[in-house]
Amino acid sequence: MELNTGTKELLFFIVENWKLLLFFNLIFFLYFYYTQTFDYFEKRNVKFMKPVIFFGNSLSRITGKRSFIEFHLDVYNYFKGNRYGGYFEGRRPVLYVLHPDLIKSVTISDADHFIDRSTIKTKEPRYLSRSLLALKGMEWKAVRSLITPTFSSSRLKNMFPLVQHCSDQWVGLLSRFDNTQIELKEMTGHFTLEVTGVCAFGISTDALKDENAEFYKVAEKFNYMSIQKRIFFFFILLFMPSMFRYINISFMNYDSSKKLVKILQNTKAERMTAESKRSDFLQLLVDVAIKEKEELENASESSKRYLDNDTLDAQALLFLLAGFETTSTLLSFVFHTMAVRPDIQDKLRAHIEEITKGQELTYDLLSQLDYLDAVIQETLRMYPPLGRIDRTCTKPYTLPGTSLHLKVGDVVAVPVYGIHMDPDIYPEPKKFIPERFMKEEKKGRPSHLFLAFGAGPRNCIGIRFAMIVAKTAIVTLMRNFKFSSGPKTENPVKFHRNSMLLKPESGIWVHVEKI
Repeated sequence: MELNTGTKELLFFIVENWKLLLFFNLIFFLYFYYTQTFDYFEKRNVKFMKPVIFFGNSLSRITGKRSFIEFHLDVYNYFKGNRYGGYFEGRRPVLYVLHPDLIKSVTISDADHFIDRSTIKTKEPRYLSRSLLALKGMEWKAVRSLITPTFSSSRLKNMFPLVQHCSDQWVGLLSRFDNTQIELKEMTGHFTLEVTGVCAFGISTDALKDENAEFYKVAEKFNYMSIQKRIFFFFILLFMPSMFRYINISFMNYDSSKKLVKILQNTKAERMTAESKRSDFLQLLVDVAIKEKEELENASESSKRYLDNDTLDAQALLFLLAGFETTSTLLSFVFHTMAVRPDIQDKLRAHIEEITKGQELTYDLLSQLDYLDAVIQETLRMYPPLGRIDRTCTKPYTLPGTSLHLKVGDVVAVPVYGIHMDPDIYPEPKKFIPERFMKEEKKGRPSHLFLAFGAGPRNCIGIRFAMIVAKTAIVTLMRNFKFSSGPKTENPVKFHRNSMLLKPESGIWVHVEKI
């Protein structure tokens, strides 16, 4: 059958221009793929931020125009007055929950519907992917229940002398810099690494003896990501997120994590065979793992082992680095506040002397320092480690008081920094007012609106240990040093624009003087 003239011309055009046609088809496919979710919120009658193809609403965050924490404050302010709103991370829709009642429902009341964090599955080593941050469902519940007893009051009390000893060593280190300016983030990092190493693993990192300690240099680089890796990471995150599970890439620095895990594994191996036992975190983990293994061996029915070697290593690594990074940031901002607010510094020092009466600090005295608690909580309100927390819907759910239905896999975000800086919840939010966290002031404010450590069953498991470390360090240093502003002191502090965790952009500088 002979083709008519029109058909021949069409075929000839296709043959001659197949590359051009392929290009336009590819453009159409990409446009369809990256915009097909953009009507997600419109269909559900949810107010949303207008997305940009490829980037969604994350362009200012990715280009570094806004820090992670400030970006989420912008999102919160955009939706303020609404119970919830929608924005896009690339092509992924994220429901932003603002109303206090809905925040409580998602994180506490109906937490069984949102038991998982929103994490990206990658082909990273198990000692990175098996931490409590990444585990989901029953695995997370089982591992958390096994680990929780390690943070009991009696065990933390046994660790207190170690914390105090490290705090005293820190005084010795800071004394070398009497009457000079110091960069607090690095200096506090030396302390928190040493105290976490000693209390958690029985390892002296030498961070308080040697400013150039190798252990500190390794730990400091754990969160480091090169520019090239950062660009590649965001490219995959925005354009091909499903590829993460096939790519050997991690948020963490591989070289640093390998060295740290090797140290922890060697220490763990020694504990497995040692006759005498220590009272630190690693020993407690080892004991729990051994007990679980013995119970499974003696059980009549086969059961799954949750705390295997990789999972144990993951918890140890998480504890080391979370204690090192977040607590050092907290302490940095506490002492920065003391420097720029001498009135609060004087009041806190007087409060410490009034309660302790010049006596040696004890575990029991720490619980009586209510104004110190307020100073720490106000610091965490203004400088939370993360700008938001998120949860993944694990069971079909309807938001209370609404007709909005969520399906399994939908992501819900809770605006930590937005809540903390909302004048309707915390009047004059840019002012440092510790009194808002004193007993009487707190009564009129729902406790779940303080989100520095998360909320509900997936909150930070190490809160109590972190508070003991922070309070002991602050008391010890306030008794020995006076902090003041210097030429390099920034107020307010500028936040680092390329870090998901809250970090100062140019360090935190203060003048320190022995009392």
